[in-house]
Amino acid sequence: MIFVVKLELFFSPVCPHCPKAKVLVKEVASRYGEVDYIEVNTYTEEGIKRGMSMKVMAVPTVAIDDEIRLVGWPFMESDVIKAIEESLG
Repeated sequence: MIFVVKLELFFSPVCPHCPKAKVLVKEVASRYGEVDYIEVNTYTEEGIKRGMSMKVMAVPTVAIDDEIRLVGWPFMESDVIKAIEESLG
């Protein structure tokens, strides 16, 4: 499979909204064969480094192709779809 878009969901295990965001974003991303869905746990060393490199200041945050697209909850299914569609062109 060839991935065209990298979608990262930054989350924290202590965030009360992140579980809902994870379910929503993962489900929407799964509809697109060309989307590489990655979850980034901001409570890990690797996740902290990645979040800092992207200047993530809140969770949940959705980044597509290294560009922050959605920050904080709530966001809706249509917001995720719009961000993916815009990235796919």
